[in-house]
Amino acid sequence: MRSGYIYIQKIKERDRDIGSERDKAMRRGVVLGVGIAVIIVALIVISFATLKGAPVVKVKAEVATGADGKPVLKIVDVEQSEVNPLKAPRGHSTTPFPSVDAIAFLNLRMSCYWASVPYTGNGTYEFVIGFLRGVKPKKGDMIRVYVKVCDARGKTLASASRDMVWK
Repeated sequence: MRSGYIYIQKIKERDRDIGSERDKAMRRGVVLGVGIAVIIVALIVISFATLKGAPVVKVKAEVATGADGKPVLKIVDVEQSEVNPLKAPRGHSTTPFPSVDAIAFLNLRMSCYWASVPYTGNGTYEFVIGFLRGVKPKKGDMIRVYVKVCDARGKTLASASRDMVWK
């Protein structure tokens, strides 16, 4: 009877040892998983913190009605700026006509996406014009901004342009 009791005790000890080894292995796995997750999150945060802004041209234009009843366009402000690369324009605008459209030319080359807003009559229109992928203006580059008002058929009713030098 005594040998049966000792045998049961040894089985319990063995089960306890196996259980504690399993617990240790599980703890190691959890610690390793948490460590990897922390490293990944840190890398993501660092990559976003070190992202340089994407260059854009901000344009403000005013449309008024002339004496002949046709729109008159005036570019009020053109300035260089930077935006978060994730928020930078990544394609041409798909605004239907009638519209007010703007584009910028870098050193007289089309290097930007079209920006467009619906034409609603007299008022101030603002645009953020983004450069094509891989295009970054350098100090001293000439930027020509061209803005136009189009009717429902896409015909240009008024247009204006303005030059600036990238600083």
